[in-house]
Amino acid sequence: MKHIAIIKETINGAEINSVNSRDLHKNLGAKTDYSKWATRLIEKYEFVENEDYLTIVKKDGRQISTDYIFTIDMAKEVCMVANTDKGRETRKYFISIEKQHNKNALSELSDHKHKIHSLLEYTDKMGDVVTEHDKRIENLEKNRRMESWMEKNLLDAKARKVYELGADDKELIKKLHSRVWKAFKNKFNLPRYSELTAGRYEDGLMWLNNVTLAEVI
Repeated sequence: MKHIAIIKETINGAEINSVNSRDLHKNLGAKTDYSKWATRLIEKYEFVENEDYLTIVKKDGRQISTDYIFTIDMAKEVCMVANTDKGRETRKYFISIEKQHNKNALSELSDHKHKIHSLLEYTDKMGDVVTEHDKRIENLEKNRRMESWMEKNLLDAKARKVYELGADDKELIKKLHSRVWKAFKNKFNLPRYSELTAGRYEDGLMWLNNVTLAEVI
């Protein structure tokens, strides 16, 4: 993995370990243009300016460019939702950086015994932050939209089940195409089958593979 520089930026009144998202974009091997990639992530996952990231506008004569500085927490979330080997590798890299950072901070604090009480309070707060961060990541993963391959698998599973239940009855097969989706939407409380979240994809696929004629007629 190529080195990603960790920089210090003051975000929301605190000095935070951060990264230039251009470096992250390049390291993840994202095929989308940098500007579209960054703005789409911010909008889709509702990241907050001056809390999760900073916007840096640069002017070079008539040319204007925009850089986004991500906090390490935001960068880790971006790596997670990328769902690639590169993303997982990069996320582990950021975690190791933070572990080393915390280790160094603890080492410095240990040289000053009068700061032990502050260290304990800091540890408690960090525990709360980590717990909240993990919940946020879990929620993002469960509620993100299905990927195209997931939707294709559902369509294929539905088609197989329709022909399995309909046997050679063409009229029944014709009715089942819509009735299976209707039963599916009722089962998962959806306005459209395509709105099934990625977190419920496995349940949806299992239901399609095991649904009986009695459940859809």
